[in-house]
Amino acid sequence: MNTTKTRNVVGIVLAIALLLLTLSGSGYFFFTLKVSFVQWLAFNACSPASLIYLVCLSIFWLKGKTALLPFALLPMYYFGTMGLFTFTWSGANVFAQLSHITMTLNIAWATYTLYRIGNYKATAKGLFWGIVVFVPYISFVMYYCRTHAEEIGRLLQMAG
Repeated sequence: MNTTKTRNVVGIVLAIALLLLTLSGSGYFFFTLKVSFVQWLAFNACSPASLIYLVCLSIFWLKGKTALLPFALLPMYYFGTMGLFTFTWSGANVFAQLSHITMTLNIAWATYTLYRIGNYKATAKGLFWGIVVFVPYISFVMYYCRTHAEEIGRLLQMAG
């Protein structure tokens, strides 16, 4: 197997794991906790970030649009990698931490793939547009969670 095939197989496995964890987590929020769409966007911000990454990854594979691969890396890093340090490693959070680990592994794979492709102009373009689009979303999530702290506390108590 050459490096490109190996890299693609690893990317596919990581993407499938991320998709399954995202669907499971979203199902938990929608069907168990019975949150609204806006609550899901804010309280389970990893899932929208992951879904957008997976859509961009699919288009990258199908159409070869390099700029789409780094587009969702900022929210994946903010909500996924940083989640490793903000969530506890016990109880129901263990499942969330599995998602955060998988998001981080997808970031590492995408970064390595972008490096190997070497199209830095397209990478910079994708990162730039990701910042433009996702900084307001991250700000919304932070504001919503701060102004609805009691609500998220109540939901998490129901889950425990």
